[in-house]
Amino acid sequence: MKRFIFTFILISITLTLFAQNRFDVFYVGGNYNFMQATAANPEKNNESSIVANLSVPIVFKDSSVWITIVDYQSFSIPNEYFPTDSAPIKNFNLHGFIVRTGYVHKFNSTQSLQVLAMPRYMNDFNASFSKSFQLGGMVMYEKVKSKDFTYRVGLLYNQEFFGPYLMPVLYLDWKITGKLKFTGLLPVYGKLYVQPTEKFSTGLHFVGLTTSYRIYQPGFENYYVERNSIDLSLFSNIMVLKNIFLEGRVGYSLTKDYALFAENQKVDFTIPLVYFGDNRNRANGKYKSSPFVHLRLVYSLPIK
Repeated sequence: MKRFIFTFILISITLTLFAQNRFDVFYVGGNYNFMQATAANPEKNNESSIVANLSVPIVFKDSSVWITIVDYQSFSIPNEYFPTDSAPIKNFNLHGFIVRTGYVHKFNSTQSLQVLAMPRYMNDFNASFSKSFQLGGMVMYEKVKSKDFTYRVGLLYNQEFFGPYLMPVLYLDWKITGKLKFTGLLPVYGKLYVQPTEKFSTGLHFVGLTTSYRIYQPGFENYYVERNSIDLSLFSNIMVLKNIFLEGRVGYSLTKDYALFAENQKVDFTIPLVYFGDNRNRANGKYKSSPFVHLRLVYSLPIK
């Protein structure tokens, strides 16, 4: 798996195996966002998060792979103001467990097909266990055009708490020059970077994610939070010990929002940045853009 993949997640959300020189076995990271005051929240706020990822591949004799990736993510906002007299101040403490597991079939040395199931458990540890599951999956076709260029095309689907979410995706692994490279799963994330040595790289990173979490709090017993984030940053990645890398990012959240809705407030259908049949009424105020810092530690093995 590519050393520089963002999974935040993300987060989350893709597989980058083959045509790569490293496989990320495990990483753990933290993020701090200096969120700004809003009309609904007159005090300055902040977002702190923790992410962790474990990837376990099983390689068969024909070079096909069964891959299982487990992600954990945690987001905390200590001063969330709700516009209601019954519960004026609350905290968001959101947790996500995402499993991606499936088969990567190698047709030949240049073509493969990835089929992954992607169930999720997303809540604040107070909401009902049965209401906190989401089902999803991804299908991607890969083509290795040359030793310097590989692409994948496919579809990602998830049944979010606000409704069905479908995302066409394009993965690129492109060695533009000897030291300038681009990797990314568009429109989810991407990295344009210079790598002068195997032990160091630096460049530009972006990520755009939409996720949702079931919550249960007094006055808001059957609600969900829709989290939207588009982050742009500069990063540096350095090998600190054999196969152990430290990556730091400094950047700006172009959007950073936690929209609160009742569980019956849904949309008909969603693709990235476009909501069809969205007549929802949110129960909290909007957030502003804000700066952030990010640090993560990665255990990554070379692929021979």
